Amino acid sequence: MSDLEFEIRKVVLENAFKYEGKPSVKSVMAALLGARADLRPRAKEVKDIVQRLVVEIEKMGLEAQIRELKEIAPELLEVEDDSEPKEKEMPPLPNADKWDKIVMRLAPFPSGPLHVGNARMVVLNDYYVKRYDGELILVFDDTIGSAEKQVEPEAFDLIPEGLDYLGVKYHKTVYKSDRLDLFYKYAVDLINREEAYVCDCDAALWRNEHKIKMIPCSCRTLKVEENLARWEKMLDGTYEEKEAAVRLKTGMDDPDPAMRDHVILRISETDHPRVGSKYRVWPLLEYSWGIDDHELGISHIIRGKDLVKEGKIEQHIWNIYGWHHPELIYYGRLKFQDATLSKSKSRKEVQEGTYTGWNDPRTWSLQSLERRGIHPDAVRKAMLDLGLSLVDIAISMKAVYSENRSLRDADAPRLFFVQNPVWATLEKLPADITYGEAPVHPDFPKRGVRKIQLVPNPANNLIEVGIAQKDYEKSENQELLRLKDLANFAINKGKNPVLEFRSKSVDDVRDVGGRMIHWIPKYDSVPVEMTMIDGDVVTGLAEVGIKKMKPGTFLQFERVGFAKIYDTEDVIKLAFSHK
Repeated sequence: MSDLEFEIRKVVLENAFKYEGKPSVKSVMAALLGARADLRPRAKEVKDIVQRLVVEIEKMGLEAQIRELKEIAPELLEVEDDSEPKEKEMPPLPNADKWDKIVMRLAPFPSGPLHVGNARMVVLNDYYVKRYDGELILVFDDTIGSAEKQVEPEAFDLIPEGLDYLGVKYHKTVYKSDRLDLFYKYAVDLINREEAYVCDCDAALWRNEHKIKMIPCSCRTLKVEENLARWEKMLDGTYEEKEAAVRLKTGMDDPDPAMRDHVILRISETDHPRVGSKYRVWPLLEYSWGIDDHELGISHIIRGKDLVKEGKIEQHIWNIYGWHHPELIYYGRLKFQDATLSKSKSRKEVQEGTYTGWNDPRTWSLQSLERRGIHPDAVRKAMLDLGLSLVDIAISMKAVYSENRSLRDADAPRLFFVQNPVWATLEKLPADITYGEAPVHPDFPKRGVRKIQLVPNPANNLIEVGIAQKDYEKSENQELLRLKDLANFAINKGKNPVLEFRSKSVDDVRDVGGRMIHWIPKYDSVPVEMTMIDGDVVTGLAEVGIKKMKPGTFLQFERVGFAKIYDTEDVIKLAFSHK
């Protein structure tokens, strides 16, 4: 057995265990291709193996399936409590026993809400703090950014909302903008220690003549008194923006050009949403963290490997003061293949009204996921499954959707929905057929049925139903079709389409390979609007039972996908979740 077949066999066995011995090719393929981007180019090969193994494993019976799964992948047999799903067991934190208490921090720059890409950092920190009964600090990294990366006042509320959605409990909140005096105190101390200096060289000149050539500029050798005088000029407005900056003496001979006498404070006249124009000299991220990770007692820092340089600068500062180094833990870059993550673009689109708000699905914010009915545990599990690998990973949102489907499918009632229906008159319908009878949930018969009444047109007593445009276009004249959970009809296409009753038994359609299609009664249906993932709003009609459902209801429109109701005041509005 090849490695690939062995991995697929485990997934098929797990699927069989979940569904009482009856694995599904479709479900297994969704799980495999959703979680592993490397298998998608080999989809046909994978499907051939899946189909063969599904047939083989279904014949084994549930007891034999469980025995084998217990032997080759016992961790997949753990039954999760729906209220508190089992999370992946992560490796222990390094040197955890050397700290009296595990203290970690979340450090979002408040340019907007947290999005799905930020969830990895959030979930990993939250996981370890809970595991070690430690402390989690929310630190708004609200130093002045740039023209492209601005502090967004709304973010101070939006970020905690996102954390609440993910079930993250933090113990206190800190704002960097409240700590400028602390950063100034250390800046003066570093200058006094001759570990930093104020450089007024032109930035392009410094880069080309000093940084690249590894030659110190004349500012580096100035006396402490001159540097302190320059520092005061930065504070009092003598220096304009870009005319001076504080550099840390990280070394001009460092092999990494980015590490050569790195800037740690600079001038910005930009007003700050919280402190206005009180400060004009602002710390860079790596300097402020070099100070705050010590001052806040941080024990472990989990971050993306794109911040390795920042970690080195922090370590340089810790070494200057002889401070105990927090443990730095990095993970690889994460790219979503089917989600464009850009807070600056989203902010622009929200401000201009192109997006309906931060819960617009195109922002990929945690607020947008919540509106779409993505269970937070689906996000948590998908992020924890990635672990702490330094390898860059490209995944699909299908991995999250697969988890969400597992968590929410059982509770999602089913309904019919038809977009842009083609109306057809029912003819020769027996008098005893006055409604369709469909299960509330096909997997749980005890939940009962929903009755879809065939209400006649009050003007002419004719019964009309709507079918999907694509179903109508696929149909041939006189083709036998089944209106799902109702009866079988022959379709007569034309200016006034007709569906002529033929029989009740579903076997009659199956015997001729006929199609089963969804439908909606014209005079007992409800208009709905559904916002899709790309922001498009589709309109259509749903069966009348949707009127009894409250905002927050997560449901499945059969053959369309899962969606969540978010408004019922005028028109019933839903956000599409996934297939």
